[in-house]
Amino acid sequence: MTASSPRQPAQLIGVINLADGRRVAVRPPLPQDLGLLTGFFRALSDQARYFRFMTNYRELSEAMARRFVEIDHVCHVALVAYVTNGGNQSMVGEARYILGTDDAGSAEFAVAVADGWQGLGLARALLARLSGHAAAAGVRRLVADTLASNAAMLELARAAGFTVSGNGADRRLLRLVKELSPKAERRPVQSFAVPAQVELHCSQGG
Repeated sequence: MTASSPRQPAQLIGVINLADGRRVAVRPPLPQDLGLLTGFFRALSDQARYFRFMTNYRELSEAMARRFVEIDHVCHVALVAYVTNGGNQSMVGEARYILGTDDAGSAEFAVAVADGWQGLGLARALLARLSGHAAAAGVRRLVADTLASNAAMLELARAAGFTVSGNGADRRLLRLVKELSPKAERRPVQSFAVPAQVELHCSQGG
């Protein structure tokens, strides 16, 4: 998709109530979140970073981090979950999708949650919010590859209605796919309709 200027989808701003009673604020990322994002990924355990990127990143490069926060909110849609203590924000989760270049109706998604915030429903809530937005925006399916050893991701995907199958090219990986329907997906507050004049032509990035 191409658009004259990025427009943040306001309906992605909200609050998630976690299983332990805590509340987490959610919004799309901003360019000034660079430090917030790099700190989040740096604080993840080695295993969590490996599951997220399927490679041994110790931390994000500045170029990669910028691609994660300087997004167009159309081809690349993302959410950051954070808490505020003493006026300082700490990022505790993120979810995003990027429209494919070969199949404009398909988007690749990813979710990551800080180690101390796992098991509370945050990942599932982020994915549900992201899926609802994607469906309303005309995305037909969400896809991802995950390591077969990533039990938490597989449990999340199955609970969220994704099918799990072999990757085909790599036995270490499993393919996650969910077909989306605007009527079937639960969307936050209101739908975000991509303007009719905007076409599905996205360059891969992030």
